[in-house]
Amino acid sequence: MLLTALSLGALAFYLALAIVGVGLLRRGRALLGGALVVEAIVLLAAHVALSTIPFGIGEPLIRVPLGAVLGQTLVGAAAIGCAILLVYLGSRWLSTRGGRAGLVAVLVALPLVAATGMYGLVRASLPERERERDPRKREIKLGSGFEWSVYAEGSIDNPTAITFGPDGRLYIADIAGTLWSGVDSDLNGSIDALATWAEGFQLLVGLAWHGDELYTASSGKIEALRDTDHDGKVDQRRTVISGLPSMVLMPHSNNGIAFGPDGRLYFGVGSTTDGQVEPDEHAAAILSVKPDGSDLRVFARGLGNSFDVAFNQNGELFAGDNSPSGGVAGEDYPDEFNHIVDGGHYGFPYFFGDPPQNGGTRGALANFPPHSAPTGVTFYTGNTYPQAYRDTAIVTLWARGEVARVEVARTSGGEYLSRTSTFGTGFLYPIDAVTGPDGNLYIADFGTSAVYRITYDPDKDLGQPQ
Repeated sequence: MLLTALSLGALAFYLALAIVGVGLLRRGRALLGGALVVEAIVLLAAHVALSTIPFGIGEPLIRVPLGAVLGQTLVGAAAIGCAILLVYLGSRWLSTRGGRAGLVAVLVALPLVAATGMYGLVRASLPERERERDPRKREIKLGSGFEWSVYAEGSIDNPTAITFGPDGRLYIADIAGTLWSGVDSDLNGSIDALATWAEGFQLLVGLAWHGDELYTASSGKIEALRDTDHDGKVDQRRTVISGLPSMVLMPHSNNGIAFGPDGRLYFGVGSTTDGQVEPDEHAAAILSVKPDGSDLRVFARGLGNSFDVAFNQNGELFAGDNSPSGGVAGEDYPDEFNHIVDGGHYGFPYFFGDPPQNGGTRGALANFPPHSAPTGVTFYTGNTYPQAYRDTAIVTLWARGEVARVEVARTSGGEYLSRTSTFGTGFLYPIDAVTGPDGNLYIADFGTSAVYRITYDPDKDLGQPQ
């Protein structure tokens, strides 16, 4: 409501300036009248630009009840009236008592006032947690004994996926379609320099090594890349599979990838509808394919948009799932973390969260608040954290700026139980996580264009909750 009122008031202010300026021009006050008209046009153009260019990173879901709409209208009308009244009174004073000194004061003050207003509009339109983009200035909070540092930053244009290669280098995909590589050769806790390893991708969101090939998931296809001459650049690139459903429903596509203990490649494909019956057999599902691209098949169905998949130490598959934005009644559905079994159906688009008994679908292993947007999923495989963290799932919650920890345990009947806690807060848009060869977690943050390194010092663990 505040943003709407401010915008309407600003537009009224520009309109009033133009009207007064035209009036002054007609009365022979060419300098002041022309200046006001020009300023009004410039301010209007700047306002339109600010309204068009996306300054925020996320895509907020705005639902305004009727009462709020009426309130916005009344407040907006009041803002328009006040703006016009102020400009009118100012112009009356200027024409009767202002003189040359008043003319100079107005010409100097108006741009300053307008610039201050523009700055206020930009700040008001930007979510609070998006206002600090410097990765080193984020207020990241972790559990006792854990510390964070920036491992990679600079050339990356908002990372989308990360993985460590067999050579110990970190490979980073970004939203611009570039694949970077870098290594901490002096072991000081940060990458020395980033180099372009491959480029030309569209919506590159998945990375997984298999032998000496790096498999990449981009819009509608999966490719396998090799650097055969070891010059730091890809020189062999083959298409594993293409024609996957992508961007039919923005921004759903084929997503993160992982190799299973059976040697097959597993990945999620988002739905092509927002909560409707899925017409594409390869969408709203987890798919499996051989490394050479043959034998593509559906492993599990009923998943609206599983952005990433991961295997635990028992070789069991798990995935997050982003629920649709709302049902026919406008209710918000929880996002999910699921144990994926062969042939399982996970509810989309019929049930979300805990399904009814005998509904024919599997319930979520863990639920996240609506619109959390679980993205990256990995199981901690290092030895530098406390033993309790071993083989627990780390899930990045994009829209909340948080990283969740999901402990999973298998019952004697083969089913899994879970317990969810917060691993870290204060990130901007965390999108992927991976265990590094040094046993530490690395978290890619889309919003700050950085990769964080999370270390643990037992001497600093006071045994206190986060």
